[in-house]
Amino acid sequence: MSAPEGLGDAHGDADRGDLSGDLRSVLVTSVLNLEPLDEDLYRGRHYWVPTSQRLFGGQIMGQALVAAAKSVSEDVHVHSLHCYFVRAGDPKVPVLYHVERIRTGASFSVRAVKAVQHGKAIFICQASFQQMQPSPLQHQFSMPSVPPPEDLLDHEALIDQYLRDPNLHKKYRVGLNRVAAQEVPIEIKVVNPPTLTQLQALEPKQMFWVRARGYIGEGDIKMHCCVAAYISDYAFLGTALLPHQSKYKVALEGWCMGGCGVGMGSLL
Repeated sequence: MSAPEGLGDAHGDADRGDLSGDLRSVLVTSVLNLEPLDEDLYRGRHYWVPTSQRLFGGQIMGQALVAAAKSVSEDVHVHSLHCYFVRAGDPKVPVLYHVERIRTGASFSVRAVKAVQHGKAIFICQASFQQMQPSPLQHQFSMPSVPPPEDLLDHEALIDQYLRDPNLHKKYRVGLNRVAAQEVPIEIKVVNPPTLTQLQALEPKQMFWVRARGYIGEGDIKMHCCVAAYISDYAFLGTALLPHQSKYKVALEGWCMGGCGVGMGSLL
């Protein structure tokens, strides 16, 4: 995995086709850029902390996969990742990542990573890497029929639309303003965002377009996989709570935090 060489403006809306300047995503230059301390030992720092004041799980997943990927050859790529969150992360101190090289084979390699704070594991994972090989057996799910991202509101515009509603409850307004004030390194556009009065139970499924803010490179497949791991934890809780909205009155703030990609959802 190639290491970034400097910091760039990751939050601008500059044309991604013009790479004469440094437009690299903060995911590459900061969030997923680990400090090597020793062989198979790295230190990761935090880009932002959710309103829960605990470390964002996607950050830990992405950084752990970065550490694992640094211990394998360039011609193998991750195809399986199993993660377990053991303890809540402390945003006041860095995270240490220790990589254990379980097996290095001709086609497959397995790595275990332990994330540690205050001498205790907060996260463990196992990653399997496979050499890229052609296969006669291939299949893929069909792309759902959804509007293109250009036709959808982004996270900031969606929250602004909610805030301009005169009927929005004060407690939601305070929460949404708090969410809007946070800077996150990805851009999400939800296909079917809920309305303010939508409290009926829904299927636990959401569709959205997502991409990193800034440029992450086209040829570094390992980094793309690490970014995908980081993004994967954004909408878990918000999606899981959708069938229970009518019973538990899931807050609109909680949906935006868990479904729009700013952190963990909340119950009122």
